[in-house]
Amino acid sequence: MKNNEKIVTISAKQLHEKIELQPELIVINVLDEKYYKDCHITGSINIPFDKLIEQVSSWNKDKEIILYCATPTCPKSEKAYQLLKDLGFSKLYEYPGGIKEWLQSGYPVTGPCKESYLHEK
Repeated sequence: MKNNEKIVTISAKQLHEKIELQPELIVINVLDEKYYKDCHITGSINIPFDKLIEQVSSWNKDKEIILYCATPTCPKSEKAYQLLKDLGFSKLYEYPGGIKEWLQSGYPVTGPCKESYLHEK
């Protein structure tokens, strides 16, 4: 990715609306499986960051993909965005709020959501 290219982000509200309008939308949680199983955006899939290249390399590069991780300070979704951009994917968004913001905003989640970081103010 070129240094002058900005990461395209999406807000929780925008993402929620997009999921409602496009059920086929690909929303990827890039956290390790343990965290995905605990709590994830309903309908999202889990591809841990370290498995991303092997999982998506054969995908259509024009698919719309949204990436997210744990919290606004978690760097994995931003790194995943840059990685997929470098692989030639063209319709990418990063949801920087992560599952913590999503859960605290009251949007649909799957899992028990027991990890302590999810409930910190």
